[in-house]
Amino acid sequence: MWFALQKRLVAGVDMRLGQRLQGLRTALGAESGIRSRTQLQQELSEFAGEIADGTLIELRDDSGAFLLPVRGQAPLFPGAANRHGPHLTVEHGGKPYRMVTGRLDAAGSPYEARVAMPLDEVGDVMRDFRRLLFLMVPAVLGLACLGGYWLSMRALRPVDEITAVAKSISVQNLSQRVLVPQTGDELQRMSETWNDVLERLEAAVKRIRQFTADASHELRTPLALIRTTAELALRRQRNAEEYRDSLQNIEREAEHLTALSDSLLSLARADSECFDMPLARTDLNQAAASVVELYRTLAMEKGIRLQGEMAAAPALANANESGVRRLLMILVDNALQYTPPGGSVTVSVQSMRDGAALSVSDTGEGIPAEALPHIFDRFYRANPARGGAGFGLGLSIAQAIAQAHGSRILVDSTPRSGSRFSLQLKL
Repeated sequence: MWFALQKRLVAGVDMRLGQRLQGLRTALGAESGIRSRTQLQQELSEFAGEIADGTLIELRDDSGAFLLPVRGQAPLFPGAANRHGPHLTVEHGGKPYRMVTGRLDAAGSPYEARVAMPLDEVGDVMRDFRRLLFLMVPAVLGLACLGGYWLSMRALRPVDEITAVAKSISVQNLSQRVLVPQTGDELQRMSETWNDVLERLEAAVKRIRQFTADASHELRTPLALIRTTAELALRRQRNAEEYRDSLQNIEREAEHLTALSDSLLSLARADSECFDMPLARTDLNQAAASVVELYRTLAMEKGIRLQGEMAAAPALANANESGVRRLLMILVDNALQYTPPGGSVTVSVQSMRDGAALSVSDTGEGIPAEALPHIFDRFYRANPARGGAGFGLGLSIAQAIAQAHGSRILVDSTPRSGSRFSLQLKL
């Protein structure tokens, strides 16, 4: 505002200077018929004297002689002789003046004219405006503080609401969500992100609760059998054969309980990212061949043809050999369990440019489409056609091993046509 006002006032002075210069041109043209230099100076002095706003006029002919001012023949603005430009601000008598320089032609004679006006009025206006600005500063600061406080309170109100909702959410009410303001700004994105976090947290807590409930259920059955068998054996005196049968039942359930505990421990380590699986360059042909050889006798007993299709060249990948063997053992054990006699199970290894691919396929009953999204869930058992005596943890452990290798098990299954489990390992 300061510089704009000053520029506008100075532009008004420049416009009036142009009018004075044009008036001087008109007066010089009207007096061009006067032959006497003294008389011409007198007429021009009268013209300059009629200007009552303090305008100063300096006029020289082509020879450099002054026509105005008349007395002393000295320039009014000696300091501006070497300064160029149509409009200049100069000093005269200790005061600032605005000056314009122009070339005038009258009766074929050239003249150089300088017209200057004092800037006192401009200075007075600027001083008054400066006082006004100083008086307005406290009011403007006060309004700015009040307005800023109001704006900040209004802008941060949604943040306070989000904070209040966040404080009210606990494990018991994770289904509660933050109200998302439709503002299209950072607050909306923060609210949506917070709701996504709550949704993932709720899903994780549900999985933990379900896992705890399923684990408790699975552990309760063998523990109850062990306790019941021991109580029955101790209820009265029995012979050695009866005690032996009771101990065998207890041993069988203890083995079942140990296997379940090992599976739960493996899943807990996978969840805590403590899977101790150092990776190294491994030939997957050897791991797959050892698993096929291990289960060959069991497959023959069930009347199932178990075969291995190894890669012609070494199938190298960055893997943990024991982890890969355990993964294949889980997949082959499932395939043998769910394939009827007369079927076949195939373990395949394919060498790739950047790693190797493993797959286990069977000709069993297949997996229903509605069960496919859940087969890797813990303690999940499919329909009776794919049911078994396991815990429902094998595929969860296999998927955890695959994820520890930076991969993922993919499933392709068609009911009554068999299933195929496959994964790729990078080199």
